[in-house]
Amino acid sequence: MPGPPVNRRERPRGAAPRRAGRGREPGSAWPALWAAGLLLAAAGSAGAQTIRPDFDITNGTINATVLSGNTLYIGGSFTSVGPVTGAGVPLDAVSGVAINGFPKVVGQVTAVASDGSGGWYIGGLFTTVGGVARSNLAHILSDNSVSSWDPGSNGQVLALAVGGGTVVVGGSFTSAGGQTRNRIAALDATTGLATAWDPNANDIVRALALNGSTLYAGGRFTVIGGQTRNRLAALDATTGLATGWNVSTSFDVFALATNAGKVYVGGGFTSIGGFVRNRIAEVDATTGIVSGWNPNASSQVSTLLVSGGTLYAGGFFTTIGGQVRNRVAALDLTTGLATAWNPNANATVVTLAANGGTIVVGGDFLNIGGQARSRIAALDVTTGLATAWDPSAYGTVSALAANGSVVYAGGLFGGMGGQTRNNLAAIDVTTGSVSAWNPNANNQVLALALGDGTLYVGGSFTGIGGQTRNTPTPTARSRRSRWARAWCTRAACSRASAARRATTSPPWMSRPGSRPPGIPTRTGRASASPSAARRSTRADSSARWAARRVTISPPSAPRPGSRPLGIRAPTAPSVRCW
Repeated sequence: MPGPPVNRRERPRGAAPRRAGRGREPGSAWPALWAAGLLLAAAGSAGAQTIRPDFDITNGTINATVLSGNTLYIGGSFTSVGPVTGAGVPLDAVSGVAINGFPKVVGQVTAVASDGSGGWYIGGLFTTVGGVARSNLAHILSDNSVSSWDPGSNGQVLALAVGGGTVVVGGSFTSAGGQTRNRIAALDATTGLATAWDPNANDIVRALALNGSTLYAGGRFTVIGGQTRNRLAALDATTGLATGWNVSTSFDVFALATNAGKVYVGGGFTSIGGFVRNRIAEVDATTGIVSGWNPNASSQVSTLLVSGGTLYAGGFFTTIGGQVRNRVAALDLTTGLATAWNPNANATVVTLAANGGTIVVGGDFLNIGGQARSRIAALDVTTGLATAWDPSAYGTVSALAANGSVVYAGGLFGGMGGQTRNNLAAIDVTTGSVSAWNPNANNQVLALALGDGTLYVGGSFTGIGGQTRNTPTPTARSRRSRWARAWCTRAACSRASAARRATTSPPWMSRPGSRPPGIPTRTGRASASPSAARRSTRADSSARWAARRVTISPPSAPRPGSRPLGIRAPTAPSVRCW
């Protein structure tokens, strides 16, 4: 399965790499892999296996499975179990339920645009749509069939703009529509063939905004349309040549929006057009002059949307427009200040779309607008609160478009919707669907075992099956035992052996120069020479000091042979050396 794209969906410069699977953020591509694992477990055969596309998957990780007859029990850290949907799903704008009969996308969808007739152009990094071979570009009609439009590209498509019978695409490809086209191309909306329009960018194009006869492009490029243009350019929609509009940015551009003679730019830059602007700016669409409008985002701005006289921004930031705004905000188009609208997402917002009285949001979050929402949500434009619309995606949502009655969601996920199942579920291996069995564990499940018709469950939960069931807490004694076992090294064993020798020595060795009972000293001689007395004293002192080091708690800082404070060493006969 393809990895996360290097596009406007990527993390800010200098951020640590995200970990794969649920350790990263719950979801991502791993549920689809778990679907295969579940099937293999259910099949119970050591031979070649076939992945069943009808087998339900989870929106999180699975830690344990056990098969009983035709039922597969799964435990882990998830909240929903549902069917495989593929990476692109048309959703009912009212109910949030997937539209029946939609074609499944195998791969990743990173761009989507309405065709104006109830259908969708989609771009990304995929190989098939509805079982039809399509290389990173496809057209889905209003009846959910895949059209014959098949331009194909040899690299990922990251941006789409539709207008005037043409579909403009941007990305990382070097060929599209049957022609050499470096990272940007114009495709005939009917035939899919590339037109003569060829700006020929020298690096990735991540964002496009069509405004009349001008197409604005943003990304990583430094040359486009035959001119030097640092990451931001205005292209003639007829010739493909760069216009005189020349605004440079210090780092990549991830998002563009236009409104009333202004171009709004978002990205990872800290300067634009010679002015300090942190990651978001307003530029005059004609002159290229950067205005005084300055929301000053604290981190990357990944997506922009103008709707109802307000600019909505999403990304990685935690402050913008002079206010604390976690990853999504509404900005006044005049002042640049943040409005009172504050959905407060708990993780990255990647994409935005307007639909009626709501702003549809996609990303990696699990909570937004005051509600638990798995990576996709509809927010009230007035209050910023999440509506009841709750499709629940099983991975990152990175592309959204709406046409009133339908919202198309694309991303890097394998499922959307399904049934609520918290950390524990049962799947019928005959149908591949989740059953009604629902113990509802309130935290993750780590282990499963069957015995005498009973399913035994272990994990971090405190409530399950409608009852309080607490995970046993290790006692202080067991903790000390573990520490003692872990820290019993050869050095500790050596000291214990010395202590054993000291404590088992006969009484007559307890003082310098002593003799066993019945053995007199030599007449006329001292009981022991001074040198012998010193040697005996040193040996006795060493033995007694070794005994003290075993029986007295050592410093807490671990070193070879030491033990935590308050943990007594075992007596010499019980120490096992290895």
